[in-house]
Amino acid sequence: MKKIFNTIMISAAVVLTGCNWLDINPETGLDETEVFTVWDNFKAYFDYVYDGSTGSYETNIKLGYPLYLDTWNLRFTWNAMTDMSDCGRLVRAQNIKAGTLGANVSVFTTDLARRPGSYSMFKIIRICNKVIANIDRVQNCPTAADREDILGQAYFVRGYAHFVLCRYFGGMPYLDKALEADDDWDLPRLSSYDTYRLCAEDFETAYSHLAAAGKVRRDAGPGEPGHLNAPDQARPNGVAAKAMKARALLYAASPLSNTRGEADWADAADACAEALRVALDSQYELLPAASWQNNYIKSKYTNETIWGYDFGSAKASSSAFSCIYTYALSNYTNASGDCPTQNFVDKFETILGEPLETEADRTAAAAAGHYNEQNPYAGRDPRLDLTVLHDGSVVSGCATGINFYYDPATKTYPGTKISGASAQRFFGNEWGSQDGKGYTNTGYMVNKWWDGKFNVSYNRSDPLIRLAELYLNYAEAVNEAYGPQGKAAGFEMTAVQAVNAVRTRIGMPDVLDRFTADRDAFRERVRNERTVELAFEGHHYYLDIRRWKIAPVTMTRPLTGMYVEKVPVSAEYPLGRRFERRAIPSNRQSTWKDAMYYLPFPVEEVNKMKNFVNNPIW
Repeated sequence: MKKIFNTIMISAAVVLTGCNWLDINPETGLDETEVFTVWDNFKAYFDYVYDGSTGSYETNIKLGYPLYLDTWNLRFTWNAMTDMSDCGRLVRAQNIKAGTLGANVSVFTTDLARRPGSYSMFKIIRICNKVIANIDRVQNCPTAADREDILGQAYFVRGYAHFVLCRYFGGMPYLDKALEADDDWDLPRLSSYDTYRLCAEDFETAYSHLAAAGKVRRDAGPGEPGHLNAPDQARPNGVAAKAMKARALLYAASPLSNTRGEADWADAADACAEALRVALDSQYELLPAASWQNNYIKSKYTNETIWGYDFGSAKASSSAFSCIYTYALSNYTNASGDCPTQNFVDKFETILGEPLETEADRTAAAAAGHYNEQNPYAGRDPRLDLTVLHDGSVVSGCATGINFYYDPATKTYPGTKISGASAQRFFGNEWGSQDGKGYTNTGYMVNKWWDGKFNVSYNRSDPLIRLAELYLNYAEAVNEAYGPQGKAAGFEMTAVQAVNAVRTRIGMPDVLDRFTADRDAFRERVRNERTVELAFEGHHYYLDIRRWKIAPVTMTRPLTGMYVEKVPVSAEYPLGRRFERRAIPSNRQSTWKDAMYYLPFPVEEVNKMKNFVNNPIW
């Protein structure tokens, strides 16, 4: 830990490629005065937070972007460390979800060859603090708006970096100045509650500066020249600052951090209402169902994405995304693949809004004629097909449907002809296979970031904050503070109406009345809606089951998949398939220890500190 704090927060001179300076090195020919008084030098110094690297490894804010963190030399997603999905290839994810972190600690913290999240966040916090402290030394800032903009970004990034650290590692010392060599760097940790509240203050300060700079949104609104095409659109705007303030207070109010009961939820509800108001006033909107997937593929930005990261154009065979795509799509030897579990698939309701998560739910829906276990994907929430690949999935490159099934006559898992592929691709695989490649052990794959073809380039995006989340954050906070029919002060929308707005745009009916009169019953529908709407993005589910403190339940349920076998078409088997729920292999199951709420720092680092108490090692 001394390495983290000492080399990042009070580091001596470090020179970065591209003439960005963390600290001033005499070899550059520049002294501190030249860096902090000349606008171009000052701005180059700050811009490290977005694109800087240490040696050949990135150590910037992108290590706090969930999908970027997954794809940066990781080979599996954080979803695979939950009951939501299984990692096709047996790698770290299975060990971590089974409660054995061990030597993997450093890959999330200090290992520059991997994904040094904490190292990177502390580094950019220091830069932001130096920018805030030295802004008045700049002698040739082009305009007052430029000054306000860079200050707004600095407060936002400082708040965001602390927020990232807190949600993965727990409460942190909140660094509001750049510590120097003679400062006390051995700082005690704050609680997660206090950390999130301080993050919220930074985001509010960021908004005031960004609004003064005219950057409430960075592009023009809908129908105006430059809409979704601003050169600086990748940078946070004022709406993002309000949204992150609301998210921080939502986390502070959640059971893992809450200290004041309903009063914390009321604060979160007010912040969520304000974020929604500013977003809607700025003309952000929920995309129609036909364009929903544009939030992830084929578009750099959408008018639903408030702040996002554009990965650019690449093929499905790209090794960087092998954490999402199984070997069938990536054609990459070390592909992992994010393979949804049946536990997750059951969260998608019938098209009439009936839950299917429990056996009792499915029995009731089947008795009403609305669900058939032998035709399980018919009549479901449209987001199921948009999110998950299953046997029979029709995609743009395969009108006849993807094959996951086993054919007992040939004793094979038949391939599938996909547009763009010179040969058949194989999605199904022997149940329980331990192959080193990313074959599915659940009978499912992720569809959310795929265009339905093989070896065709298309754009991928990571919506860091999108409008749908703001509605769901509002619904959660208001329900906990005031109940399903309650409203935040001065905002004319109930918690139920907020959830229904997200459901309506995708073609789902309103939440059934039997769930909207009681806070506890509605809480389950809010959480379910959040899980299916935000699935496989933002590390939301990994973090939600922790902040809600339901991980001890979800992580100890048996993880299952869907085995599919070809049979003759009959009344019992209308698709000519027999669907059978099966437990996935024992070495792919999950467990829970309370230590798993947060990741620890490497012991050898923490032992160098006196006041920084580490999280339990697991």
